[in-house]
Amino acid sequence: MYSEFEGQQEGERILYTVSPHPLVKTIAITRILVLALVFFIITYLISPTIGIIALVISIVLVAGGIWWNTHVYKTSKTYLTDRRVYRIEVVSPFFQTKRALFWTEALKAKGYAPNMFWRMLKIGTVEIQPHLDTNEGVRITDVYFFEDLANYIDKILYLVKNNPGDIPTIRPFIPKPAGSRT
Repeated sequence: MYSEFEGQQEGERILYTVSPHPLVKTIAITRILVLALVFFIITYLISPTIGIIALVISIVLVAGGIWWNTHVYKTSKTYLTDRRVYRIEVVSPFFQTKRALFWTEALKAKGYAPNMFWRMLKIGTVEIQPHLDTNEGVRITDVYFFEDLANYIDKILYLVKNNPGDIPTIRPFIPKPAGSRT
């Protein structure tokens, strides 16, 4: 689970690897399937001859959507290390953005869910805000146990600022309910 990543510094220890929750990928693919089906049905009802072309377009749309979502959810990762947070996010089929924020530059972390449905599933967003420019923060979406992860990051930030010698003793984050993290 905790491996290496491109750009990892020597001696840098990975504390947790954040991947988007699989349910989000499933919902995205389901949405594409529903849109392709609705597109096909509407065009077929308008004209059966156009419906054949719409079927081909729908199949291409579904195949492309499944490929894209699989690629995005497999490649997008965030690494929390003992030195920094390192985010890799896919922005196109050919490019990905990489963003690093060292703990010494971070001010605080906050976790929130976009709505009650996601909050009940414990899936949300974690934002790590820097000291100076608020546009340079790191935003991690579709995180399981998002509130617990934000608290874990706050613990790292506290140690970095108050007891830097204790940083090597930080244990990796375990995404389980409180009381089950051994």
